[in-house]
Amino acid sequence: MDKETELRLGIKSMLSQYDHYFTRAPHTRYWLVVVDNHFEDCYSFFIYMQRFKARLSKSYEIACLKHDKGVYEHYLASLKKHSNLSIEYRDTRYLICPDKYIQNDLIHGHGAMPTNTT
Repeated sequence: MDKETELRLGIKSMLSQYDHYFTRAPHTRYWLVVVDNHFEDCYSFFIYMQRFKARLSKSYEIACLKHDKGVYEHYLASLKKHSNLSIEYRDTRYLICPDKYIQNDLIHGHGAMPTNTT
């Protein structure tokens, strides 16, 4: 398969995933997150959703591609053309270190380890 066909099919798959998860549910906020992941040498595209008055937000990966700036720009342009959702950009080189106030966050799995009571 040539690169152009591979690119076209990858974008089609991403937009299909986007349409699958963007259900326009009432009282739900949606947004997109694009992550430049240096640990796995890839770009990842996510759709996030959160019901109003709910603390929990859900995310679904809609695409993941190798670090290639040209391919990334095609994916991003296609997503912007297809969607009007806001886009948040993240880069794993600049991770935010949790401070002393966020050591116990049970929603995201950051909690105290259970003690052995045997």
